[in-house]
Amino acid sequence: MPSAIRRLFAALVLVTALSAPSLAWAQIPGLFPTATPASSEAPGDPYRRETPHGAFLGFMRTASKDNWPAAAEYLQWPKGAKPPREELARQLKAVLDERFTGDLEKLSRSPLSGVDGGLGPGYERAGTFEHGDESVEILLVRTKPDEGPALWLVSSQTLREVPAAFKGLAVPKLDRVMPAALRRSVGGAFRLWQVLAFFALIPAALLVARLLVYGTARLLERAARGRAVFAGSGARLAAFRAPITLLVALPIHAYFVDRIGLPLLGRYAYARGLRVTLVLAIGWLLVQVVRFLTSRATMRLLASGQAAASSLTIGRRVLQGIVVIGTVLAALGVLGVNLTATLAGLGIGGIAVAFAAQKSLENLFGGIVVLTDKVLRVGDVVKVGTVQGEIEDVTLYATRIRTFERTVVSIPNGSMMTSQIENLTRRDKFLFRHTLGLRFETTAAQMKGVLDGCRSLLAADKRVEPATARVRFLKVAAYTLDVEVFAYILATDWAAFLAVQENLLLGLMQAVENAGSGFAFPTQTTYLASEAAALEPGAAHPAPPRAPR
Repeated sequence: MPSAIRRLFAALVLVTALSAPSLAWAQIPGLFPTATPASSEAPGDPYRRETPHGAFLGFMRTASKDNWPAAAEYLQWPKGAKPPREELARQLKAVLDERFTGDLEKLSRSPLSGVDGGLGPGYERAGTFEHGDESVEILLVRTKPDEGPALWLVSSQTLREVPAAFKGLAVPKLDRVMPAALRRSVGGAFRLWQVLAFFALIPAALLVARLLVYGTARLLERAARGRAVFAGSGARLAAFRAPITLLVALPIHAYFVDRIGLPLLGRYAYARGLRVTLVLAIGWLLVQVVRFLTSRATMRLLASGQAAASSLTIGRRVLQGIVVIGTVLAALGVLGVNLTATLAGLGIGGIAVAFAAQKSLENLFGGIVVLTDKVLRVGDVVKVGTVQGEIEDVTLYATRIRTFERTVVSIPNGSMMTSQIENLTRRDKFLFRHTLGLRFETTAAQMKGVLDGCRSLLAADKRVEPATARVRFLKVAAYTLDVEVFAYILATDWAAFLAVQENLLLGLMQAVENAGSGFAFPTQTTYLASEAAALEPGAAHPAPPRAPR
């Protein structure tokens, strides 16, 4: 199996395990908390029957643990009922596992809920179960005991229909054909073959989905032949192949899982896990869409030579961060988390985080300012303080520079915004400026020859900007006669400039040599102690020694 499919398989198993712990392993006693009586110090009802949602799921979870005395506490005992309370709870659990239809997510989590489809206050519809050709409503009723809070119970009206519906239950077809070893219970609620089939269907669904996505890509490639509108469709689809495969695999897996007949609590947990996985898959697809669109925009801007392409680096990460946060919030909403309270908490916590993360926010906005102001872009050679090199990446926090020593220096974007940035790549031309130090023996005629030769050299080279080129006898220095050569080289990059500079320097040396002069070097006159008398006042001064050539 390809590595991408293996990762998808692992992700689906992990999400299902985290989002739906009430599958097979949730039935193992002691592994997860169940709706059993709480301690005497716990406030409210010990069985958590204050809301319709808590009462119905509490009954199913307690019954799944075969705790029938506790499960009977969720029932409103009908008058004149023949079966014992525990037996009626067992029958209700079996009927719900086989014939329940409805959406448990719609059950109210409010203790005061009461109006649903014209039932009136104090009633809640949980769903229905089939009894012959009829559909029996499963009603929850709100009761007020003598002591304690109001409780929600499975109504006696529903319980009267349970014994007859239980008699009509038959062994599922798949159970009949399975070997006895695979029909044994796992965790009390599941058959072994159901657990094995559930997990075996995950790679099978992914494989089928991959084949469908691959086949679609091949069809698009065939349709693209001769049609410009479809050109590159297969390559574009490859960027989204993994999340699309997961999205296609989810309904395939759900279709076959529905056929293996999981019990009600397993179906409920699976439905929640499926919705969470669907939300995560959509978020994954949106992240890939953002990456794809920004990458194409970056390539186009770089091809056109526009510096704004670098700003897409931070823009892509910000958009991906927004998608990830939205995906997490949507997944929490699917799991029943109150997003209003969550967002309010995030707003209050955001203020505290803003104070605690001032430097991080400074770096974030610094990176945005540096890029949107077009100061630099990825690939530019810059000098920031004492650091010089090529911009390798601009993240939400720092700018990474690859120095000429091939090391990577990370500079916080906040510091980048306040530093002096010298962008060497933006040079439109290169400065060529050198001082020729000629020796003192150079005559005026030789100096004129040097000046004329250097000027002719610059004028003859088309890579030298003629308007700004100049050669001047600058000054008489301590050891040399200085000639300044100033010009701008019209080169495309640093390497081309170095080649032009090398040719010009060789030409300048040749011009000095042709004029009969030469380059000077520092000289110094040394007086010996024996000559001190000759230097006294009134004494004849000896001729100074000649400067060495």
